[in-house]
Amino acid sequence: MPKNLISAITTTRRATTARLRAVDYLRVSTEEQVKGYGIAYTGKRTKKHIANKQWDHVGTYADEGFSGSLEAHERPDLNRLMQEARQIPRPFDVVCVPEERAIGRAGRAFWPWVWELEDLGVFVAIVKGDYDNTTAEGRSRMRKAADRAEDERETIRERTQGGLQEKAEDGGYIGGKVPYGYRVIGSRLGIDDCADCHPGCTMKHEANFLRVGRRYFVELRDWNEVAIRCNADGYRKRNGEPWGYHSARQQILSDIILEARQIFRGSRYVQRDADGNPIYGESVVIKLDPIFTLDEVMELRQAKRKPPRKPPTSRVYTLSGQIVSPCGKRYVGGGKGRREKQYRCQGRTAAYLGAPTCDCAYLRAEPIEEEAWKKAKSLLGNLDQLKAMADDWIGIRSGSRINFAERIAELDKQIATQKKAVNITISMTAKQITMEDEELSEEEAEKRVAEVVAPLQQELAKFQKDRSDIASWQEESDAAGERITQLINLAEMANHRLHNMPLEKQRELMIVIESEVTIIGDAPQGRKGQPCALAAWFSERGLEVPLMSDEGWQKVTPLIGWKSRNLAPRTVLAGILYKVRTDTPWKNVPSVFGSPATLQTYWTRWRKSGFWEQAMEALVDERSTPLPVPSPPKIKLRCLIEPETLLESESRSGESAARG
Repeated sequence: MPKNLISAITTTRRATTARLRAVDYLRVSTEEQVKGYGIAYTGKRTKKHIANKQWDHVGTYADEGFSGSLEAHERPDLNRLMQEARQIPRPFDVVCVPEERAIGRAGRAFWPWVWELEDLGVFVAIVKGDYDNTTAEGRSRMRKAADRAEDERETIRERTQGGLQEKAEDGGYIGGKVPYGYRVIGSRLGIDDCADCHPGCTMKHEANFLRVGRRYFVELRDWNEVAIRCNADGYRKRNGEPWGYHSARQQILSDIILEARQIFRGSRYVQRDADGNPIYGESVVIKLDPIFTLDEVMELRQAKRKPPRKPPTSRVYTLSGQIVSPCGKRYVGGGKGRREKQYRCQGRTAAYLGAPTCDCAYLRAEPIEEEAWKKAKSLLGNLDQLKAMADDWIGIRSGSRINFAERIAELDKQIATQKKAVNITISMTAKQITMEDEELSEEEAEKRVAEVVAPLQQELAKFQKDRSDIASWQEESDAAGERITQLINLAEMANHRLHNMPLEKQRELMIVIESEVTIIGDAPQGRKGQPCALAAWFSERGLEVPLMSDEGWQKVTPLIGWKSRNLAPRTVLAGILYKVRTDTPWKNVPSVFGSPATLQTYWTRWRKSGFWEQAMEALVDERSTPLPVPSPPKIKLRCLIEPETLLESESRSGESAARG
């Protein structure tokens, strides 16, 4: 219902209506509750005021323990009051409050609330001072009261901030979180160690952890080891949890600790004026007692400058941090000292000494990376698929040609005409009711006008919704053309640049599209030990694995220089070829070929003596099979494709290459 509907009827009937219906709104803060001023105490004053005004008390709304600086929607019962004030028919005429503070000390809480009630035809009465906004005089007094409340709030804040400023300038503790390594001693911050404790103190103080942790890091240059050793020594964080890599590093290298000072109003969140100056006072440097000596700080900073170990340039893990692990963590590049690239689950590393770890298998890197890159290339280079995705994202067909502007203009005319009809109907109906039916109650009058206007309002609401929908469709349609152009450029870039892109660039692109890889079914697990040197021997030479036959054995026999009572040389050779042809681990080779240790021993001996290479040359014309190639892993690739971001990334890459 329009805001002027109630006002029109109320104004017409104000002089002749009987008693007004009043509700009271009660609010007390937590501080007032502590002092004994509860809802019951406050409610007596409002009910007495309503009775003196000869109004009918029809309800009470109360919020206990809520600040007066909160807006209406942030207080449960005040929010309910406003929702019911918007109902038709209106359930009350006046809201009575004990004093201005019940509405709010801050103007942003006070005036929007009063104005909205006035627009709804509901007035506000203040018990303290005995005035309301049903008259011009009352509205004037209410505005002055609101201004005084806001001035009082600012005065309190300035006094509080001024006191904190003086305390900070005097080097005192100004409240808030106590920096790690310190505790409040009197009115200042002092070092949290055994100095001020009882004799024989064995407590694990915070400053002691910082000193021990600093010494460990200077010695070990490894924050993970620092955390493990400090946990073993019995040190814990403030919340009782063990130290981890990041938390230990963060506290020991804190600027407050290294510089032995705390800056009051040095945060970027400090309120500032238009010139950038702090509103409530300048920044103050509060000097603290140093936990580290100057030499210890210098030694720590030098230890921190040690460059981190860099992986070999050939070891580029294009999906590090982007493969979902069964335990919920992510896979990262790993496998120190291994010949082949493998991914290791982050859950295998303990966050602290004794922390639980997972047993997720190592993954062979190449098959997963190749399959993920294949999918990424296929998606980015397929214009039709990209356009289909864009259509789904936009919600309309990108090729459509609808005249949205014409439809919006037509709806604007209909909305304007409908608004005039609503206003005329309200005015004429209210006047007719007042002139012809004086016995009709205000509630019945409102109901009759609402019934007359309702169909017109429903039609108006439909026009407005249609216009809003069409305007949003127009915006999306305009964006669709630009997005399709970007997608075409993206597809062209993909077809030209992605096929021979080096691993470093693949890694960058997979990060830009925020790729996430989930392995479906069996994963290509990495080996616990070194990769198979036997398979590598064939792979490096581009040879297939020969199939042993009688004719082939006749070619190899003259090269054999040894005999065994227990194991025939042909059986050993057949076992070794079986192992490489089937990609079977040594330990799983069938026992018919001999023990795994025997087979490995002869393979190593034959390779070093040169017999193996001679034997394979003799068998080069025999029937053979290629090395087993594992089937591509089944993966699901999820990514975020933003054409503009990808094209900008490609442009920057091209500029860097040109400068190089």
